[in-house]
Amino acid sequence: MPRKTQAEDEAEDRLIWPPPHAHQLLILLEDFVQKTHGAIPNIKDFKVMDVKLLGPYAKRYRPAQVKSKYHRMRIIYGKFKKLINHTGFGWDFDNNTPMCNTDVWDDYCKANPGMSKFKYVGLPDYEMHKNVFEKSNATGGLGYSSANPPCDVDDEADIEDRFLHPDNGRSDDDEEAFQDYIGGQ
Repeated sequence: MPRKTQAEDEAEDRLIWPPPHAHQLLILLEDFVQKTHGAIPNIKDFKVMDVKLLGPYAKRYRPAQVKSKYHRMRIIYGKFKKLINHTGFGWDFDNNTPMCNTDVWDDYCKANPGMSKFKYVGLPDYEMHKNVFEKSNATGGLGYSSANPPCDVDDEADIEDRFLHPDNGRSDDDEEAFQDYIGGQ
């Protein structure tokens, strides 16, 4: 069977999780994160959320479906955050969408397929996504991809030094090599 396209996956997700259901799950997740001071939910927590979703919508989700939706929402938030933090992008607070000139947008979408959907819509409930997922997405100077091998002591010291002293006379080539090493975070 041929693999589904991203658009087909998104259409199937909208059938299983209509926007009001996804929004309600986001409300439950935000409440959970606030009560647990940023903890990441486990399968027992997803079971509780499933029961709470049953009330308003009379639709039963399996805990695995709730967990899967949680992870998809986290991935989408991470991609959207990367987009708005990308050089050349600004934020239109009135429309809740990213803004930039057409060339920057086109180049970004070529390099990151599937992101064009955010041009006119943005990420619905962006602030709620931020409240739920911000602590679980490491970025910035100390971000380190879990796909990379563990750092040794010298690498850790270099990462910390670069974080504490960003303008320490390094060339762009040094910085590019360092970013490649840590996974482009």
